Amino acid sequence: MTGAPARVAVAGALFALVGWFSSPPALALNVALTSSAAPVYVAGRQIHFDRLGSVAGEPVAAVADPGLRDLLDALGAKMTWQPGTRFVAVTRADGKIVTLTVGSYAMTVDGAATELPLAPFYRGADLYVPLRPMVQALGLDARQFRGGYVFVPHILSVSRKIGLARTIVQIDAAVPIAWHAAFNARRRTLTLSFPGFSADASEVPLGKRDAVQAIVRQSGPPGFPTATVAIQLSAGTKFAAHRMGSGVGVDVVLAKNEAALRLKEAASPKPIVAAPANAAARFTSESAPTPSAASPVPTAQPIEVSPAPLLSAPLTPAPLPSAPRSSAIVGPSPQPAKITSVQVNDLSSATRITLTLTGSVSFEWHRLDQPDNRYWIDIHGATLVGPAQNLASKLPFITDMQITQHQVTPEAIVRVAITPSQPIDVQVGPVEGSLDQLGIEIENAPPPSDAPRAGVGSIAIAGTPSPRVSAAATQPDLIAIDPGHGGNDPGAINSGYGLVEKQLTLQLSRAVKARLERLGWRVVMTRDGDNEVGDPSGDDRQELQARCDVANAAGARFFVSIHMNSWVSSALSGTTTYYWRRSDRAFAQAVETATVASGGLANDGVQRDDLYVIKHTNMPAVLVEAAFLSNPHDAKLLEQPSFVAKLADGIAGGITNYSGGPQH
Repeated sequence: MTGAPARVAVAGALFALVGWFSSPPALALNVALTSSAAPVYVAGRQIHFDRLGSVAGEPVAAVADPGLRDLLDALGAKMTWQPGTRFVAVTRADGKIVTLTVGSYAMTVDGAATELPLAPFYRGADLYVPLRPMVQALGLDARQFRGGYVFVPHILSVSRKIGLARTIVQIDAAVPIAWHAAFNARRRTLTLSFPGFSADASEVPLGKRDAVQAIVRQSGPPGFPTATVAIQLSAGTKFAAHRMGSGVGVDVVLAKNEAALRLKEAASPKPIVAAPANAAARFTSESAPTPSAASPVPTAQPIEVSPAPLLSAPLTPAPLPSAPRSSAIVGPSPQPAKITSVQVNDLSSATRITLTLTGSVSFEWHRLDQPDNRYWIDIHGATLVGPAQNLASKLPFITDMQITQHQVTPEAIVRVAITPSQPIDVQVGPVEGSLDQLGIEIENAPPPSDAPRAGVGSIAIAGTPSPRVSAAATQPDLIAIDPGHGGNDPGAINSGYGLVEKQLTLQLSRAVKARLERLGWRVVMTRDGDNEVGDPSGDDRQELQARCDVANAAGARFFVSIHMNSWVSSALSGTTTYYWRRSDRAFAQAVETATVASGGLANDGVQRDDLYVIKHTNMPAVLVEAAFLSNPHDAKLLEQPSFVAKLADGIAGGITNYSGGPQH
């Protein structure tokens, strides 16, 4: 019988919330409040409180504390409270309302009452609320560690709806939900991973028509776990995942018919994650298809795909736009790499710092303008073995160099800080010929006047997960696709087969776009018709810059320009992927490997070239020459839509393999 009165009280509180003012209650609970400096983490991010307190070991926070506002903002929740009133109402991201009342040990969540260990109380003009139960009411797990508190978003439920034409797996939370998707074609398993979310282990049977079951698990450290939902698909099943409502839920739709994948009630008309059951996009090496030798049409010769070559140093860092980072909460790696050795070598015209690593890392660097001139590199997901070190250089303009463990939680970060007396030019990247070393090379000459002031990069160590670098992206789920040529620029032409490069690049780019959207990406095209991107009367440089401007203005995470190759000799054949920044070589290799494996043409490798569109974009960028129009074998294949589809599968798969998928 407690439910009905509680609902009436909630309704009355909400109606009376505006305009009900009174002096702070005299019976403001005579509690022993002590200030607290305990750290508070939400989804791996530290929230700083000005007025965090403790009552009998229970954390309390002032309603007006900016830290509490930051916490609620991170969860997509909104709080309503007027100073001097007795009620606080918090609206969760899913629309449910949590209310607390001064002096009452009952809190209501969506109208249902739950007991509090401590009643909200006033101290002077400040209203304090018990932090832990309030955060739990917002859909988070609460844990204590090292004298602080960790609040982790929780997957509230994984349920099913089985209809006549489709099965829907509903994944619900109370806070905005973010995920990565991976599809293992050999095992026919679609896995959605939710970094920073916890979940209760369970198995949800799905009836076997469209899928067998959904397996829910949690892994990783308690402070930043990862929840996974692995769905075992039946043969012939297609899938699409839609972000629902206010972004706190995901509906994974499973069906044999692609038309049944659409949901009218989805928050966006486009599916957030989707892929056909026979998708060739590879998230693991097990799902790579092999060209069919029995096909009656021309087939590519079998080839061996070798591992991606190591990056070479020096590495020109990719420029980082001045736009702010994405506000998405992205968690640290649960197992940081170790920096086991730090060496300094003075070369003829430079000083090189060499760091030996035990695992993959990403890094970002920053350069301050004159007269400060300081330069630092933050290596994410890394711990320094041993104490901080002062490093020495023979370069006369280097006044100080240090390597320190800059941060331990919520993410391990090692910082290399350089203090010069003049602007310095620094190259950062993997050391050529080494499998496990990162080089930082300080040049003897100043940087160019237009040199970028910030950038990002990564280094992948064999046998460890590749880092995901997204600091340069303001839209971490956005890809820019550039169909080469167009309008009055036809590109290469093979009149014997009726092939025109500008038509093929647009056809292939549209196919890549469709596959990326099914895999959860948003895509911006530099052109989506037979037209120039810039001024039709402008020169080539203006046209190429216009293509870069599309990607840069959109804040895309990656840029891929798609072309067809041609040569005076018809003997040349195969696929080539170009890059300019050495930090993009691994990206180029991932796209090349996947495209060759899917399309089956000769692997002409990756090449570094000073091509305008991959040099003047602000994000990792590659240019793919998918096939040779001038080669009869390649040209015959390019006539076939099924072959173009294979190339699209490969390009989309290479992007996803390198990036780990879109970050929602």
